[in-house]
Amino acid sequence: MPARPESPDDHRRFSLSEDWAATVLGLVLLVLCLLGLLSPELIP
Repeated sequence: MPARPESPDDHRRFSLSEDWAATVLGLVLLVLCLLGLLSPELIP
């Protein structure tokens, strides 16, 4: 029985969900603020 091509495990490329992308972006902004490289007033 052949594997289904629409299965997410068949793809060998990296995929990132919107939730994880938002989490990573939030952590980057937090670190930049804590280091003093980004002012908290600049973040909406």
